[in-house]
Amino acid sequence: MGAKAGRKSGWRGEIDRIRAVAPDRRLAFIWDYYKLWIIGITALLAFSVWFAVHFASTKGENWFFACFANTRAEIGDGSEFWQSYADYAGYDLNEKNLVFVDECFVDPDKLITGSQYYKLLIAYLDSGTLDVLVMEPERLRKIGEGGRLMDLENEKMAAVAERYADRLIWCEPKEEEEYGKERVPVGIDLSGSLLTGTYGAYEEGAALGVNALAPHPEEVEVFLRYVLGESGQGMVLWEDL
Repeated sequence: MGAKAGRKSGWRGEIDRIRAVAPDRRLAFIWDYYKLWIIGITALLAFSVWFAVHFASTKGENWFFACFANTRAEIGDGSEFWQSYADYAGYDLNEKNLVFVDECFVDPDKLITGSQYYKLLIAYLDSGTLDVLVMEPERLRKIGEGGRLMDLENEKMAAVAERYADRLIWCEPKEEEEYGKERVPVGIDLSGSLLTGTYGAYEEGAALGVNALAPHPEEVEVFLRYVLGESGQGMVLWEDL
């Protein structure tokens, strides 16, 4: 009761302090003394609303969910790239969603953990919503060091790791218990792919990592075949699309 009463009296004290200021100076006084709180709360509310709207727009069951970080290219939902891949993979978009997010800018070397983009990316990864993350190789390696990307040598991705053995990107985890070993393949180099060439999304190089909690790891190889220009059963080369 004492702590609760203290909190109430504290708020009442602030209210009394504001009331003591002349009416024509109250707004200026509130801004001068409480602007950090106002900015912080406004930013939090804005992010909460933005995330809720964004999450609501991608709710429902997905065929596949990819995040393309740090690109200015238009390769998100509704783009030519998005539609071309849906056709390639044979997805019925009336049945499930194909989600491509291309508005996410994160530099692991200069992380501002309070940034909206960082929070959004972590939410996608830790909620088990995201399947793959595409970004610059060194930045992807940094994400992998924290344990949020799948070890490509595990049973779910072993066939993919073997197929693209010459493209594997390795990292040394910050904590060995994250993966249970000192060196781990967490990415696949996308050099010479649609993303680094035709669509110009990553002219300095790109790599793909699989979310440790990916809900559709079986779709990763289909996506890799597409962006790397490979054909498969029932599929055609992207040059022919």
